[in-house]
Amino acid sequence: MIRMPRAASSLGLVALIATSVATCDSSSPVATGPLTRVLLTDGPFPYQWIERVDLYVVSVSVSVDADTGASGNFVTVATPNRRINVLGLANGLTEELGAASLPEGAITSVRMVIDTDSSSMTTKYGFVITGETFSPSIQWQSSAGRPVLNALIHEQITVPDTGAMIVIDYDVGQAFILNREINPGSPDSGFVFSPVLRAADARRTGSIRGTVRSQSATGAPVEDVSLRLYLGDPNQPENTWSVMGTAGSDASGTFVFSYVTRSAHWATVPAQATKTYIVAADPRPGSPLGRAIVSNISVTVGAETNIGAVVLP
Repeated sequence: MIRMPRAASSLGLVALIATSVATCDSSSPVATGPLTRVLLTDGPFPYQWIERVDLYVVSVSVSVDADTGASGNFVTVATPNRRINVLGLANGLTEELGAASLPEGAITSVRMVIDTDSSSMTTKYGFVITGETFSPSIQWQSSAGRPVLNALIHEQITVPDTGAMIVIDYDVGQAFILNREINPGSPDSGFVFSPVLRAADARRTGSIRGTVRSQSATGAPVEDVSLRLYLGDPNQPENTWSVMGTAGSDASGTFVFSYVTRSAHWATVPAQATKTYIVAADPRPGSPLGRAIVSNISVTVGAETNIGAVVLP
C-alpha cells in the first residue's frame, strides 16, 4: 500500500530494548538462533513551535507467518514501556528497540502498541499538550488508549540465518496533523492523530541526501525547509505522486531521507515500474524563497544518493 500525498513532514525515532528470547502472543514455538534487531526511525518534525514529541511505546510485534490477523503468530520483539522523544532522532539516527530470535523466512506484518494517555507534546514555551489539555490538544480519535498500529511494508522483509534488522519509520509529521488544516475555523490549535508508520529491512534500503540553498548552488544554506519524498512520474501532476517520506533541513541546510526502498524493487511492480523518486522542498511560511523540485532520483541498496544542492529560487 502507498499513501497518497499530504503536506507534512516527518521525524526520526528509534529506541533500545535488548532481549535474548522472544515472547509470543500465540502458543506457537519460537526459533532460537541469531537475533533479529528492531529499530525505530523517523524524519524531522516540521512545526517549529514544538520542542518535544514524547511517544510512549509499549511493544513491537512481528508476524512470522502468512496470517496477519489477530490470531496470527505474532512474536513480541520489544517491550520498551517508556516515553521516547521522537523529535530527538532525525536524519537517519536510530535507537534499538529490541532484539529477539526469529525463525528464517518472511515477516508479513509489523505492529506497534503505544499508550496515548502517557504520550504528549511540549511546546518551546514549556506547555505540555495532551489529550486532556484544551487548545492546543491532541485529538487521539479512535486511537485513544493503547492502539495497535500496523506498519506499511513496501518490500517483503526476510529473516536470513544470520538474523535481520527491521527499521520502523514512524512519520510523526504526517501522524500529527494540525487540527485547523482539517477543521478550518476550529478554536483548537492542536493536532489530530492519524498514525503513519512503515517497516523495512534495513539491509535492503538506501538513502538520499542533499543540501538546500538559497538562489544558487553556492548560495546560503536554508534551515527549516519542509521536504517530501515522492514516488511518481515527473511528467504528471504532483497530486498523482505518492508520499514516501518527509524530512527537514538543519542549520547547514542538510537533509537525509533514510531507509528508502530501493528503486530496483519498484521496477518489479508493474504499477510503479516507470516511476522515480522525486524530492519537493518548501521554505517556511512567509519566506521570500520559492519551492524546488528534483526528480529522476534513483536509490541503491546500501548506498547514499547525494542529489547535491536543492536551490530555492
